[in-house]
Amino acid sequence: MKSMAQRKLARRLVGAVSIAFLASMALTWMLHEKMTSREIQNIINNVFNDVAVDIRERVDARMFRQAMVLRDKVYEMRENDWWNDPDESSRRLRILADELGVDEICVVNADGLLTHSARREEVGALDFTTAEGQAREFASLLTDRYELAQPLLPNTLRGEMIKYVGVWMPEGGFVQVGGREKSVRNLARSALTGLTHGWHVSGDDGGIFIATDNGTIISHPVAGREGGQWKDPGEDSYCEKRIIEGFPVYVVIPKRTAVVERRLLVATSAFLNGMALVLASILVGIVIASYVKDQLALQRSKEMSMAKSIQESAIPRVFPLFPEELRMDVFATMHTARDVGGDFYDLYLTGSGHFIFMIADVSGKGIPAALFMMRAKATIKGAVQTGLPLAEAVAEANDALSRDNDANMFVTAWIGELDLAAGVVTYVNAGHNPPVLVARNSAPAFIRSRSGMMLGAMGGLPYTAHKLALAPGDMLYLYTDGITEQPDMRGELFGEERLRFSIETMLASGGVALERGDSPLLRALFRAVSAHGGGAELADDCTQLLLRYNGDGGVGGAGCRRFARSFLAVQKGVADASAFIDEIIETADSPKIHVILDEIASNIVKHSGATGFDLAVELLDSPAGVRLVFTDDGKPYDPLAHTDPDTTLPAEERPIGGLGIMMVKKMASSISYRCAGGRNILTIDLVNKK
Repeated sequence: MKSMAQRKLARRLVGAVSIAFLASMALTWMLHEKMTSREIQNIINNVFNDVAVDIRERVDARMFRQAMVLRDKVYEMRENDWWNDPDESSRRLRILADELGVDEICVVNADGLLTHSARREEVGALDFTTAEGQAREFASLLTDRYELAQPLLPNTLRGEMIKYVGVWMPEGGFVQVGGREKSVRNLARSALTGLTHGWHVSGDDGGIFIATDNGTIISHPVAGREGGQWKDPGEDSYCEKRIIEGFPVYVVIPKRTAVVERRLLVATSAFLNGMALVLASILVGIVIASYVKDQLALQRSKEMSMAKSIQESAIPRVFPLFPEELRMDVFATMHTARDVGGDFYDLYLTGSGHFIFMIADVSGKGIPAALFMMRAKATIKGAVQTGLPLAEAVAEANDALSRDNDANMFVTAWIGELDLAAGVVTYVNAGHNPPVLVARNSAPAFIRSRSGMMLGAMGGLPYTAHKLALAPGDMLYLYTDGITEQPDMRGELFGEERLRFSIETMLASGGVALERGDSPLLRALFRAVSAHGGGAELADDCTQLLLRYNGDGGVGGAGCRRFARSFLAVQKGVADASAFIDEIIETADSPKIHVILDEIASNIVKHSGATGFDLAVELLDSPAGVRLVFTDDGKPYDPLAHTDPDTTLPAEERPIGGLGIMMVKKMASSISYRCAGGRNILTIDLVNKK
């Protein structure tokens, strides 16, 4: 009886422990699934938001091109007698729509009335100034001279999905084209081919895929894999599909890199529970709780690593970013205080000869800051690329970030727009640290213009744009408060004055600010900040950006392309100038040009006492082929006033010096010198060899 009772009790104990074990495993599994799904969905949403900006940008560009072709055709059509015949003009516009690959064409006069259309029944029937829905938005083209694009939306009148774009006409009014999903896909397919090359998401098997409506892949994370048929990756991956501008877009994240292996979790927990049965029931709870905590921490660590990878892929990291653009150099670095940070920067060229550069700092740290950072980056870029004046674009971005901001997060930002031809920076400061102007002939100084409110805190706020003129060789240094607010062991901050002094002393001691694809100055500044902190962990994210304006390169007068860059007055500066010549000149005169460069630049380095020199190269049409302009801040010296040595005398009887300048004079077709603003300016022309 005793043995039977013991066996019965043992069975009951085993059953109770088994039920408790299963309940514990079920609860752990549910928590694991819920947390994983939520974090993965947040990552997927941010990836979609980021790729949608690029897709819409390329689709809009293709549609704008068709609208501009239409605008040119309208001017031609107006010369024909049939233009004022609604039936005939509609028929010909219908033919033109087929040629352009669009579904709708509208011509609107300065009063907002639709006067010509590929749809005969719409002529004279639509007034954009009183219309509602999609048409109402285009009424802004009657007063503002810019382009307007709408996403693919259901048409207000007919309900079908259609995308409209419009471009203004100089005499008033605008032209509009519209395309249904199929037409938009046909127009923009080639523009999206290869868009997501290298966009892997959590491992090589994951990524962003763009397909056609029949499933043909037109953009694959791996180059050369386009043209295949889309296949569902199955249960081994998280996969979500969304339609963006009519194109099916898929985001795939392999589960093996996104979540903890469940079988290991279950098997190890079972083992711990079995051990707990032997040791003590109280240890079961302690061991399981500790184990689950460790597993969740490991899972979170993997997810944080994945989030960091996604965040870094959204920020330019490879420099030089625009190797063909010689009118400016730029470099940026970011060091996060945690796995993921809230700092970011963005750099991109616009089609109007302007360069957008910005730096920003999101409130808070970790995953929430990183998610808001991705949203802020896409929102600001989208607003700036509308073509609005910078202050208005920033106000629109602020309104968008303020909406649905339940977490009450905000971002400070300094956003600049550099006119590459004029060297003028238009900028808006939204509550950010003042940048440092590093001018060629003066000490570094902070730009303390009036700042606006940070973005996302409150909607409906105005922002003011300021202007700053840069001379060739001038630099702007942008940073986040992690640089100036890094404390030492006593709590003393690095501070603005120490930052300014560090920049000044590093450059004065011969330090290089920018090289092609690198910035020794930024790296030295970060080392100084780290040393100030005594090697302790960063208190905040440290992000830096350095921009140098080199001058008007490639935008000279008629028949002239001009390139300019600044160099230190040291021997390495001469070598850098020689490499600069090799980048832009490939003529029969190249050896002669290098001889001239070496003679003039070496004289500046050795004898002028200059801190640096500027070299401008102008590639001209005949009669002059190449013009070199040397400018330095050394003591005044006119090499043309130097008497040429008498080469008929024996070498031992000639005075020292003068042979190099004489050689330059003989090689050049013309040479001139002047001194202006305390700077030596030497201009040398060489005859163009045809």
